[in-house]
Amino acid sequence: MPKERALIISESTVYTDAHGDFVSRGGGETCIHNLAVSLLELGIEVEVFGIQEYIDQRDEEIIGGVLYKRFPIHSRSSLKIFSYLRTALEKCREFDTIFLNQFTPHLILPFIKARKVAVIHDVYVGNGVSFWMTNYGFFRGLAGALIERAQLFFDRVYSDVIFTVSESSRKKILRFIGPSSEKKIVVDPFPIDAGEYISDRTKEDFLLFVGRFVDYKHPSHVLYVLRRVMEVYPNFKAVFVVPRAENAFMDDFYRLVHQYKIGENLEVKNFVSVEELRGLYARAKVLVQPSYIEGQGIVVLESLASGTPVVAYDLDAYEGMLIDGENSMLAEVGNMEALADGCLRILGEYEAFRNRCGVTLGGFSAESFREVLRGAIVSWRCF
Repeated sequence: MPKERALIISESTVYTDAHGDFVSRGGGETCIHNLAVSLLELGIEVEVFGIQEYIDQRDEEIIGGVLYKRFPIHSRSSLKIFSYLRTALEKCREFDTIFLNQFTPHLILPFIKARKVAVIHDVYVGNGVSFWMTNYGFFRGLAGALIERAQLFFDRVYSDVIFTVSESSRKKILRFIGPSSEKKIVVDPFPIDAGEYISDRTKEDFLLFVGRFVDYKHPSHVLYVLRRVMEVYPNFKAVFVVPRAENAFMDDFYRLVHQYKIGENLEVKNFVSVEELRGLYARAKVLVQPSYIEGQGIVVLESLASGTPVVAYDLDAYEGMLIDGENSMLAEVGNMEALADGCLRILGEYEAFRNRCGVTLGGFSAESFREVLRGAIVSWRCF
């Protein structure tokens, strides 16, 4: 009997660069790779079809046993995205199950004959068109808002299963597609292999931020926290790892750096390898996570696996990961003063917080992820 085959259609993908280093420019890409590897572990042949967005990406390669193929597109705003989707649709005929990652891939749902699984990390359109425009500019923002609306409509009507990463995301999805679709939603938080992270490294006096420079991630709030921390610990620094940035937002960020007079105490890294990022997690004293919106927040798990406590705004997505006063300090969303106070408390009771970093990691193992995925596969084989 031939093996069951699954195709994952995802614009962004992990890749290996010219030095053979594993590269991920966002948490969503890592999540898709985890999904692909888990399907492989469950005996399903997997292929990921993405876009060749960066010059150091190959058009085809195997990573962790998973075959990655990419379509050449050097700008997501290019009309070539429709050629990518047409090619993806043609490939769908060769597979039993199709996983479609967030946004544009979902637009081909009505035309797919195979079993269809829509992957949604989070829903953003509930924050309004202004949210999209603020974070991505007028034209990209307007297009993004319209595409997400279309995506959710197609998910409700045409998908067999909707796969999401947290209870908070499930609730947002249901607000838009209605309670009649509740039975098709599978909640399975993406896992982390704690053994791949360094948890016993000597800590250095710097705060760490990992994420895109967009408005809803609020990296500028880290600057406020750093300034407050420097009042108590003058030599403290902040390191920002920024895989993607909106240029207009970068300008505002550096204006604030100049205003606070903290330029010598921070470093912005526009690109790091996965190995370098893990080293930064391991050496940082605290991860500062001031995002207003998260589907799951994989960087939180990566930090905890590295023995690095977290200070963050209190989001529903962090339920089960961050425990206030245990492995983290949580602040009311938008309250920078409380965010800074939480960071200072962690630093003042550091060993206690560090020793409790691993208390929630057991619930996010690869084994637990595969167990839920296995159950979902059994049920969707009935379609």
